[in-house]
Amino acid sequence: MTNQNSVAEIETLLRDYIDLFSAGDFETAVASYHLPFSWIIGPTIATAFTADEFIDKMNAMRNGLLEQDFLRSELVSCTVRMLGEHAALAGVEVARHYAGGREKEITGGTYIVHGDGTNWRLASIIGHPLSEIVSA
Repeated sequence: MTNQNSVAEIETLLRDYIDLFSAGDFETAVASYHLPFSWIIGPTIATAFTADEFIDKMNAMRNGLLEQDFLRSELVSCTVRMLGEHAALAGVEVARHYAGGREKEITGGTYIVHGDGTNWRLASIIGHPLSEIVSA
């Protein structure tokens, strides 16, 4: 697996995951994750140890967005920094689109991504300001 192939595979993984999030298909999305998976957002950290915990957490997050008239998420940009053959950081800029003329919301984060030689999976995410997105 070359770095160029790995970068393309990680970008595809993230685009596919964003589409699954928009569709609320977390039963399929869980295959894109390495469990346990941790969310590090501000002063809090949450970890899902099992597929059921992951699916419950993701449904709760998406349901909260749906209450705010959430329509879909869009991966605006993805920057991958390889950290050797089996690890990478993927900085993402994601736009959340809402109904009713509400302005889209832009968020940033960095995923820790692990590759076992066959597949890449998301291992953790750190939410942070857009200005801190990891560079290639």
